[in-house]
Amino acid sequence: MSPTVKHAARLTGCTLVVVLAATGCGSGRHAPSAVTQPAGVVKAPHAAASPSTARDPYAPSVNKVPKLASDGITVLVSGSHLKGSVIYPIPGRVRAGEALVIAVNCQGPGRLDAEVRAVGMSFSLPCEKGTVLPALNEFQMDSSHSLGSLRFTAKPDVMWSFTVGLDPHPPKPH
Repeated sequence: MSPTVKHAARLTGCTLVVVLAATGCGSGRHAPSAVTQPAGVVKAPHAAASPSTARDPYAPSVNKVPKLASDGITVLVSGSHLKGSVIYPIPGRVRAGEALVIAVNCQGPGRLDAEVRAVGMSFSLPCEKGTVLPALNEFQMDSSHSLGSLRFTAKPDVMWSFTVGLDPHPPKPH
């Protein structure tokens, strides 16, 4: 076997081992959510990843709205690629026992403040330059309220996306 064929076979074997380790094939268990790459893995030559193939399509982004779990949560309002301070009207009412769910992804130096005065909830998120940080807040209501509006306050360098939903059957608090 020539040295070139041996090298190609070795690279193929290493690639297969990495793929099997990352997907958990054959282990009978689910793969961990964070996979660490073993030391000494050789990358195949001429296999430069393009930006579109290197990105995780499920990674948090400020350029698309965050997804909410589909367990009956109704999306009320959402927005993406937002900067600065913005107010969004939230249609409808929340009833006692339901939960208002707000998912936010933020990026940039500073923080993002969110407030829904009508239901008495607010929160702040630290945001980082170069990193998209996801957050999910769920507020279970003790009484019925009109939702009013959601006010975001941030410096112009902070960008974010958000989704607001209504969960009619949230888990019971302990």
